[in-house]
Amino acid sequence: MKLTMRTYQNEEDYWRIREFLRQVMILNNRRELSWHVARLDYWWWFVNPHFEKKLPQETLFLWETEDSEIAAVLAIEDPAAFPQTHPAFRTAELDEEMIATAEKYLAQTGQDGRRVEIDIDSEDKQYQAILSRHGFQRVERTGEAEVQHRRSLEGPLPEGPVISGYTIRPLREGLELLERCYASVLGFHEDDLQFARNNRDHPEWYHGIQSAPLYRRDLDIVAVAADGSIASFCTAWFDDVSRTGFLEPVATVPAHRKRGLGKAVILEALRRLKHMGCKVAFVGGFSDRANALYFSVMGPECDILEPWEKIC
Repeated sequence: MKLTMRTYQNEEDYWRIREFLRQVMILNNRRELSWHVARLDYWWWFVNPHFEKKLPQETLFLWETEDSEIAAVLAIEDPAAFPQTHPAFRTAELDEEMIATAEKYLAQTGQDGRRVEIDIDSEDKQYQAILSRHGFQRVERTGEAEVQHRRSLEGPLPEGPVISGYTIRPLREGLELLERCYASVLGFHEDDLQFARNNRDHPEWYHGIQSAPLYRRDLDIVAVAADGSIASFCTAWFDDVSRTGFLEPVATVPAHRKRGLGKAVILEALRRLKHMGCKVAFVGGFSDRANALYFSVMGPECDILEPWEKIC
């Protein structure tokens, strides 16, 4: 079947890509062989406007059938590219074209020197062969590959731990939102207190996250310490079309670690997702510490998203 490639054109494409990702998730038996729709939303409403700051015309490429059905989408997060393909339309020729498109675009416009990275499933032999022919090599650096944890929610969940001195519940507005902004930095950049203060003083970025279509306050879970500070957090996203959930971000402030708070907020999020009818939940980890936590809560089921890179 002949496919036509084009760049993103207008807001209607955003909504069409969202539906494409939802259907592909179902067709892939609820495995993260493509982006969860929450990944697109998180990039659209937070990552791109606050960090990459690129027009979607520069970062989203669509392949369509003659009937305008989306067959594939290439998403660019400089210096990486993420191919998303409808399983009914996948061919080696389409894979070749998507890789060539990513390579050409990033080699010309990428900000990270001339490094081009393509992220693929570790078991995808077809992509591995094509990338090798194009001169890409698998990245072996520690912490570069993403472990994509998944857990079925159709069985029972363990009870969340009761941790003295902390309350596990959804995020509130007002000053607590500012505390959440402060904790967000400490959870990922523990030594940067100035960054944390700036984050708290300018919460507009979090309002952007709250504007995302899948955002729900009752799934924005926090662990609140006795002094009112946010000690740990886990934001869950529920897609009622594919009946899947996605956890992003998840972190604990360093001063409150090793108390079981990360496990507690994740389990509360999973419990709420299950109550809504969610069948499978996902969370991605890069570090040994994060993956140890996720394996302990999510179980052994996972896929690996591996980066392959080329210096052009």
